[in-house]
Amino acid sequence: LRFGAINVPVDSFSLDAEDMTMLEVGLSQEFQPGRTRQLTRRRMEQSASAMEAAIGDRRRTVQREVRRTWAELAYLVRAREIVASQADWVEQMRSAARARYASGEGKQLEVLQAGLDVAMLREQLLDIDRDEAMRRAQLGRWIGQDEAMQAGPFSLPARAELEPLALLEQRLLQHPAQVDFERRIEAAETGIDLAEQRKLPGWMLDVSYGFRDGEMDGASRPDMLSAMVSVDLPLFRGNRQDREVSAARADARALHEMHEDHQREMQAMLAEAWSVARRTIELERLYESDLVPLAEQSVQAALLAYRSNRAMVDEAILARRTALETWLKHLRLVADRSQAQYDIDYLVGGAESEQ
Repeated sequence: LRFGAINVPVDSFSLDAEDMTMLEVGLSQEFQPGRTRQLTRRRMEQSASAMEAAIGDRRRTVQREVRRTWAELAYLVRAREIVASQADWVEQMRSAARARYASGEGKQLEVLQAGLDVAMLREQLLDIDRDEAMRRAQLGRWIGQDEAMQAGPFSLPARAELEPLALLEQRLLQHPAQVDFERRIEAAETGIDLAEQRKLPGWMLDVSYGFRDGEMDGASRPDMLSAMVSVDLPLFRGNRQDREVSAARADARALHEMHEDHQREMQAMLAEAWSVARRTIELERLYESDLVPLAEQSVQAALLAYRSNRAMVDEAILARRTALETWLKHLRLVADRSQAQYDIDYLVGGAESEQ
């Protein structure tokens, strides 16, 4: 919309002194070439949909990182409980070794071995405290440091059966990151059509009405009406339009290749996480059925032999250390299986990942 004064004389600034002076109101409307407007709207909608998918991917990523850190804290809390539960047992063994050495029945080496076991147990607790502080700091990145310091209680999820890998691979195609690429590719292909449409000429309509006051030579001055149509002349398309089409096609090809590469990468991540989860579940069951019970039985046997003077204290200590390592390895397997399941949930979605 235009409004203004036309051909006003600068000596008097009068609107009725000159024949060509008038007040003009005009309207201009530009018409984009071809289907440019429709294609532009479609590309913006596709870009907005891609952004929504990117937000969904980010949400899953944050949730996975929080769950992984939470699982590590659950592992450390439970590991501290297991290690701390051995403190009374170790102190009793050291007191027994000192008593036997004082009575002449034991050896100084037994006292030293028991003292070393106490020191090693304290070292494990310090390591766990250090790791827990580090994990809480990492959790604070996502939920805030004050909340991370007070977070809890921590627990590891129960074991669940894995779904078939083929079924999970189908669900992987619906991952927000894949949808993001698909919408961006659609927008790029729309951009090709848009660049092609811009090779067509656009045009513009201009209509204006001029108001004139006063009279000249005794006759009134009529108002003036103007109308004009402008048409683009894309004569040298190779300098701009053809290059825009080539650039749009190159962007679409690049996105297709990036999408294929990203899809293969996510398929490899899913296969790895699924394999880790399956093998870890097998090991976890082996520990529960064989290794943990045998380790506990060996501790009881070594302790009984030591109390009946048929074994030295270092044998009981060694059995306890082996059992402690077995318990912690089993706990580590539970945490690793949880981590692998969280990776699978991130890739294929799940009841919790959609909340």
